[in-house]
Amino acid sequence: MATTTGIARRAVGSGVPFETPDLVPSTYSVPERVDGDGFAIRPLTVADAELDYAAVTTSEERLQGIFSPVDTWPAGLTTEQNRIDLAWHQKEHQRRDAFTYAVVDADETAELGCVYVQPTRVEGYDGAVYYWVSRAGVERGLADAIEATVRRWLADDWPLDSVAYPGRDIDWADWPPAAD
Repeated sequence: MATTTGIARRAVGSGVPFETPDLVPSTYSVPERVDGDGFAIRPLTVADAELDYAAVTTSEERLQGIFSPVDTWPAGLTTEQNRIDLAWHQKEHQRRDAFTYAVVDADETAELGCVYVQPTRVEGYDGAVYYWVSRAGVERGLADAIEATVRRWLADDWPLDSVAYPGRDIDWADWPPAAD
């Protein structure tokens, strides 16, 4: 059953391998912020709902297929569903199940994208990372810098030996979907 909104729903029906809360050791201090040139990456919270909704809805074509080749998110996303999704991500972060970060401009007046650090049971990988850059991030010429920062940050600051980037480094055809 494919769904169209919310990572929680995507996890169930669209192939995001989200099954386990043991992504990082309990003693690991989860990064709260990384600064890039003209942007920062910090935890996404429900307080970001307005910025997030604007970034998502103005970047809809760019975002479809981010979480699986058949994912139609954010088509049909409402402000209410977006707020629910952000609350879910914030709770995941608190529980240390998964970690979702907003990419914001230097003065935090625009969201330039999001980063999702997810657990996976896919053999050979400690975690899976999905990310997107908003239309505003692309227009500001930050897409490459955001990608480089995300990859360096995951490699340098996270206790993950092998990170999968499904749909980017790994073709969707080679990435096993989660069981429905």
